[in-house]
Amino acid sequence: MPRIRPWQRPLLIGTLLLATACGNQSRQDGLSLGSDSVDLRITEAPWESQAQMTRRMDHLTTFLKDKTGLNVEYVPAINYAHSYALVERGEADLILVGIYGGYRLMKKLPHAVPLVIQKPSYRLVMLGHRRWMEALSPDQEPGLASLKGRRVGFGSRFSGSAFLQPLLAMHEAGLHPSELDQCLHEPVQRHLPAQVANGLVDFVFVPSHTDQDDQFIPESLRGELAIAWTGNLGRNDYVIAAVSPTDAERQKHLLKVQQAFLMLDRTTEDGRAVLDSYMFPGFELPTPEFPSSTNKRIGELLSTSGGLPTCEAS
Repeated sequence: MPRIRPWQRPLLIGTLLLATACGNQSRQDGLSLGSDSVDLRITEAPWESQAQMTRRMDHLTTFLKDKTGLNVEYVPAINYAHSYALVERGEADLILVGIYGGYRLMKKLPHAVPLVIQKPSYRLVMLGHRRWMEALSPDQEPGLASLKGRRVGFGSRFSGSAFLQPLLAMHEAGLHPSELDQCLHEPVQRHLPAQVANGLVDFVFVPSHTDQDDQFIPESLRGELAIAWTGNLGRNDYVIAAVSPTDAERQKHLLKVQQAFLMLDRTTEDGRAVLDSYMFPGFELPTPEFPSSTNKRIGELLSTSGGLPTCEAS
């Protein structure tokens, strides 16, 4: 598997130790998840703190219960890999996931299917230091080519929005990860802008889920950071259902949940609470382009690169 040069290994080691400790507790807590009163279980690839994830899922599960009459339970995941494992082991029936997790699950599980997808609201944003931007000559255009020979920060290596999406953009621009000088993975995406401000990297990739491309730049750093490049408006997230086709009762439950997701809009208080927490305009049915064509692009990237690169050391 190809690897980008290692960067900031202590950060990753600390994260893994925390994940291991939490994982033991999660497995113990998971023993109580077999209640017959639960109709469906949903998890999510955690790209923010667990407190934020729980608040967001509280809004969603309450909405789904109100609209379907089903008892939909949230199963927390300690990291991206754990969220995928919950689905693979049958401990979660639904997962709200980005393109990396979606590709992985649909490739591994024959019964995993996309239920609903976010309406177009995702845009990939590359941030750099404002001093670098101001030093460019008038004929220089900042962009992905600026990454060559530079230190770059990404999200978790399992992140679709802040790692796989940048790799796809780089691949389509003819830029290979080996052309970077160094890189790091920051599991908490909101911490990425500070890596540029602190001088740890030259550029970072962050997602935008609104019409404000600078939404991930903290107010305190807006004088130091600037947008160096933005991708096209598209999608990154969707809901995957992984229920056996022979389980007729749960298949009926999935249809109810699908309809509830499609009903989400900002005209009602509960719908607005859910969509605002995800920064989505709403959900719709899968299209020929997403996730099918996106999965094809991912497969082509992985086949040409020999696998998913990583900033972690061998």
